[in-house]
Amino acid sequence: LEFTSRKHQQDETSLSLRTAGGDLDKFLLKLQDSSEEPRIRAAEVEDIAMLLVSRCTGPGALHRTITTLRHIGCNEEAQELGEGADAVPVLILSLSLSLSLSLSSDEHFVDRHRKQLTDRVSNINPVLDELLDSGVLSSEQYSTVRAIRPTQEQMRFLYEGPLKSGGKRSKDQLLSALEDQEKYLIEDLREGQS
Repeated sequence: LEFTSRKHQQDETSLSLRTAGGDLDKFLLKLQDSSEEPRIRAAEVEDIAMLLVSRCTGPGALHRTITTLRHIGCNEEAQELGEGADAVPVLILSLSLSLSLSLSSDEHFVDRHRKQLTDRVSNINPVLDELLDSGVLSSEQYSTVRAIRPTQEQMRFLYEGPLKSGGKRSKDQLLSALEDQEKYLIEDLREGQS
């Protein structure tokens, strides 16, 4: 993830968030948690580049980005970005292009943390309810997984069946349900990446 402005292009310096270090996940999580408008839902992060271009190019976009960077502890990046405030359109375009490239090859969060999620999810029933409501699970799958014990085997069932066949959208729904029902676990996994 890289933020670049005209001013910074001239002196060949750039502002970057290290995707491998987990700052991208922290940035996206904080962007979703923000009470500022426009609100961004977890499912919308699927194509973050298009989201940023379509929803965050207004006059508050730079402020929102700087605020989000500060919330995740990227204070130097926020300050440097603020100094390049005259180049917001270039910034957003650069951001969207680099996000498209970096996210296209990234493994999904629920795949990257499969072992930890399988071992640590404890509040599974409301997660299953959300997956049923969103269509990830059929009624038959829901009944089957509810009968399985222990929780680790229920998670394995989800990974081997509905998540495998449902692809990215199913994984996004699982992540959204986990963010609702296992908020601290998800935050811990995201923080552990940094």
